[in-house]
Amino acid sequence: MEIKISKLFVGCLVGCGIAAATGCSDFSDYNDAPSDALASGNQTLWENISENPQLSDFAALVKRTGFDEELANTRSYTVWAPLNGTFSVAEYQSLNDSTLLQQFVKGHIAQYDHVASGNVSERIHMLNEKSFQFEGNGAYTFGGVDVTAPNQPSTNGVMHLLNGAAPFYYNLYEFIMSNEEDTLFRDFFKSYEVTALDLQNSVKGPVVNGLQTYIDSVLVTSNPLVRTIGASLSNEDSTYTFLLPNDKAYQDMYDKVKPYFNFINTTVVQDVDKFSSASSKDEKSITVNASQLSDSLTRRTIMRNLAFSNNDAYNKWIVGNGENTDTMRSTNRVKFSNPEEILSHTVKKQTMSNGYAHIVDSIAFHPWETYLPELDISMYWAYTENSRSRFNFSTRGITVTDPDGIVFGPEITEFNYLWIYPTGDYVKPEVFVQLPQVMSATYNIYCVFLPTALLSHTEAKPNILNFQLNYCGANGKTATYNFSSKYLASGAAADENPKTLNMTTAFENNPEKTDTVFIGQFTFPVAYNGLDVNSEYSPNLHISSPISVFNKTQMATYNRDLNIAGIIMKPVELVEFEEKQK
Repeated sequence: MEIKISKLFVGCLVGCGIAAATGCSDFSDYNDAPSDALASGNQTLWENISENPQLSDFAALVKRTGFDEELANTRSYTVWAPLNGTFSVAEYQSLNDSTLLQQFVKGHIAQYDHVASGNVSERIHMLNEKSFQFEGNGAYTFGGVDVTAPNQPSTNGVMHLLNGAAPFYYNLYEFIMSNEEDTLFRDFFKSYEVTALDLQNSVKGPVVNGLQTYIDSVLVTSNPLVRTIGASLSNEDSTYTFLLPNDKAYQDMYDKVKPYFNFINTTVVQDVDKFSSASSKDEKSITVNASQLSDSLTRRTIMRNLAFSNNDAYNKWIVGNGENTDTMRSTNRVKFSNPEEILSHTVKKQTMSNGYAHIVDSIAFHPWETYLPELDISMYWAYTENSRSRFNFSTRGITVTDPDGIVFGPEITEFNYLWIYPTGDYVKPEVFVQLPQVMSATYNIYCVFLPTALLSHTEAKPNILNFQLNYCGANGKTATYNFSSKYLASGAAADENPKTLNMTTAFENNPEKTDTVFIGQFTFPVAYNGLDVNSEYSPNLHISSPISVFNKTQMATYNRDLNIAGIIMKPVELVEFEEKQK
């Protein structure tokens, strides 16, 4: 995303000049006044300003920046000139020339003639690229400041006298970059700025010693983090509410999030593509700079949901344009259920040219709504084996509709589930389910079974299944964890890990309904979310049946077909929160 464009001139000044740093695309007819422009009066704008004793303060500031020469030529401008005594001259005198030009002088001048006549409601784009509302009917205001004497004619434009200076506001990007009080967020954000030569808009000069030179070089500064946020923070025509964490809020959030991105340099996982067996030694590994990756993802995670579009229906109430919906939605479309708590940590609210900055002393996001979400894992991530006799079965993906939304919450009514059925009398289904996006956190893990009535040819008999987790330990070696219904039933510690899986450790489902079966709790020692783009390096859950195909009682009691909608991994922070809400 383009942030700003500046020009570096080599040799002589050419092209559109500094004011056309955007390549003149916004104002292609810069030198041509509209045919109906009002150009009365016998003097230029600069002559009218400099000779008016009520504008001596304004005139002195304009002349200091050198813009008086521009107001004396034939180009058409509208000037909103603040009268003496209506603004703080000393405040602007303390600025350096370039800042004075950008923030004050160009903030009171626009191209072409903008006349106050009748009913006016116009958003004026100023020379400093800021925009102000010019409006009224008989009596007029500019940027909320009263116009005391409108339509003062000149040969090269028109002037309106103001009862005060038009306010200058940074846009959100400028404000973040100029923040000197709290620097942690600013420094990270700024570290991603990139300045490059715009070859298309630069004017080529001669080739010197084999190198291309440029008479007029256009430099474009961009920042990829802006795309990550999903907000055009430098766009003057957008409007956002932005949560800007002070150093305390940023450091507290960093310390809170970083443990969930606990990477190790080399992570080893079972290679489920090879489907050898549950105790397979087919492994693959990925090597990263653990410290650097953890730091980078932590900072990006903090940053990515701080912007909220004020035009989003969920957010209009924040700026007084609608009823409170009890929800905020970030520009990355993440919903927050505690907006009043989030905004209550605002220590200062500042108006920007494209919205508002809320400087907060705490980022009060619920973990499960941002950096530690519930993982609803569809059977898209399931892998099966059909080339060996004991794994001889077929799979079929079917899409069904759950009208009650009872599987993955009320917003998800359609989902894919996996139907695995044996192709012979002496085989049992088994499946590996990859678990993508897992953090180094503690999860409650559930398996969602669908009723067998969905498939007319099967009997309403329950499944009996064991679940074995394959993961990477903190030592960088693969390990397994066996979940056990026996230990859950006895209330034993969650970390009990039986050495073998059998009928006593297996879990049953209710075949008459969609049954979400809790299989246990596990703390992952390392993180996988962010290791690779395709989530190829993930832990997996091996699901198998302990029944004996030669045991007539077991075969008559249990169903070998598996109808699994998915795996749910719910962080314990969410589980505890939900318990408190009951």
